[in-house]
Amino acid sequence: MKKLLLCGLFLSLWSLTLRAEPAELLKDHPLVGTLWHVGEQRKASTEELFAAAAAARWILLGEKHDNAEHHRIQAQVVGAVGERQRRPVLVWEMAEPEHDAVLKAAAPEQVDGLGEAIQWEQRGWPSWPEYQPIAEQALKHGMTMAAGDAPPAVRRNLSKGGSLDTDTAAELGWSRDYDDDQRRRLIELLALSHCGMLPEKALPAMADVQRLRDAWIAKVMRNEGAEDGAILIAGAQHVRRDRGVPWHLLPLGDDILALAAVEVARDVEDPQGYPSFDPEQFDYIWFTARVDEKDPCEAFRKS
Repeated sequence: MKKLLLCGLFLSLWSLTLRAEPAELLKDHPLVGTLWHVGEQRKASTEELFAAAAAARWILLGEKHDNAEHHRIQAQVVGAVGERQRRPVLVWEMAEPEHDAVLKAAAPEQVDGLGEAIQWEQRGWPSWPEYQPIAEQALKHGMTMAAGDAPPAVRRNLSKGGSLDTDTAAELGWSRDYDDDQRRRLIELLALSHCGMLPEKALPAMADVQRLRDAWIAKVMRNEGAEDGAILIAGAQHVRRDRGVPWHLLPLGDDILALAAVEVARDVEDPQGYPSFDPEQFDYIWFTARVDEKDPCEAFRKS
């Protein structure tokens, strides 16, 4: 079960060809639908969450990509922030710099075709209609949208052992590296999430790519959100405080809210039994039903 919890959480980060599905499994689990303040280890109300999100400058909403319920939760939070007269920029992990102009120019009446315009599904992300309500809420409330991911060429270069150019490194604050413990834990999780199928020598470069993506997203949030902050839509591992995007935002102050939507696991009814129920990672956890109970390593092998 621990393997399922860890791998399921991390495989939401490394995109396979996915399809968001209704979360129908374990709907009667006692944790489904409950929201928790992780630091205080207590249940929270949605009104508390919405108020806390509206008060935070940087709002990070983590998901498991193939769970459609997670996208509905994200849309609710975006809408609640907008209703409280905030206009942060909505940043998408799933979009690359070449999609930025299309996202910025998007109008409410164009949302249906936005996925096709930025080749959303062709690039392996789940069905755009599952994410569409997030964009609808953002545009309804006058928010602009921006692409968050690093350019593919920069990611590829780093994955092959290359380095960043001087200007990019300075802009990302690349000299601020993980400490030994952060890097060790990330590499261990990378190995586990890839089911032990990757050569050990490939893992350090993969860790660098992960750090690059988080640093790049943080840069976009800082630049685009200079006026009224930013909301991030991303896989849950990107929004964790201890080494994700919040870690790269910390030099600006700790005005951050990190929420993770988390699938329940069979027979794990204590929230503290979930690896993500950790105040060093997230501020709030919102539990949902599962899409499936398939072995994530089996799916990874088939891919």
